[in-house]
Amino acid sequence: MDNIFKKWRWNLRIKQKWKLGLVLIIAFPLCVSAQSPEEDKLIFKSAVEWLDSKLNYLYYDEVGEKWWNNTFYVNDKKEVTIKHIAASRPNTANIKEKDYTIRTFRIQDINPNSLKISAIEETKGRLVKGKMLELRTYGFQDLIHKTINKRRGSSTSFLFLSFPEVLNDSLDNYAQIVKEKFEEAILASTRIYQAGDDSDFETIFSVLKGQFQSADGAKWQSQMVLPNVLKIEMGEGDPITYFGFDQTKNQFYLMEITSEGFSSTYFSIGADQKLALEIEGNKIFQFVTLNSFIYKGREFFRE
Repeated sequence: MDNIFKKWRWNLRIKQKWKLGLVLIIAFPLCVSAQSPEEDKLIFKSAVEWLDSKLNYLYYDEVGEKWWNNTFYVNDKKEVTIKHIAASRPNTANIKEKDYTIRTFRIQDINPNSLKISAIEETKGRLVKGKMLELRTYGFQDLIHKTINKRRGSSTSFLFLSFPEVLNDSLDNYAQIVKEKFEEAILASTRIYQAGDDSDFETIFSVLKGQFQSADGAKWQSQMVLPNVLKIEMGEGDPITYFGFDQTKNQFYLMEITSEGFSSTYFSIGADQKLALEIEGNKIFQFVTLNSFIYKGREFFRE
């Protein structure tokens, strides 16, 4: 009976705390686009502060009879630390019977297109009945590092955040708002602007290298075959394509090879603050983030 009373009391506290957070959500729009590095810094700071205030919470696992205390923190290097503490009592400050699981990752390594919300119908350990947010890295790389009770565990490419029913009841669409705030933070930390120096050259090749897909299913796959030369594959029947930099002309180029011969198109870096390659003022390549770009009006996202 005492344990049931504790659960009711803590759930009531959580509900009161999260209802107060509704004012913050109304004050800040969910979808924000930036036009400058300064605006991106403000968007990132706002999104991270919101996550920091809302991803520090406590909930109860009735099946395992454990309390779970979640904490969230982002440092100046944009590295995220998420800590899960499991214990038999809600206040873990002065008890020894508690387990720590700490996960760390760079927020830039999370694929915003991987964020997915699922309903949890049955409690299983830390993932209790309610909703779950899934985060994955680009290319399923094991870049989410784990420590269990101060012992290093296996790194993974995924992370699950549990949102019990008590949180979802306290704030409509809570999991969805957390998802959108993560997306804002990821995009704001990876959005590209022109630097006006040699780093633009490196950025262009870095962004275009790898596997990408557009919303309508178009593919872009490239690899470095020579210094400053990428071989690009976009699908069956398309010409063999190379992207590179011509030092004699001091321009980027796209060369297409077909059975009839080859043709080359040359680009110059645009004059706008945002990084782009253009022909006579027409933007052919627009570099949106470190993991997405627009080519001939179609946006490609890193897989």
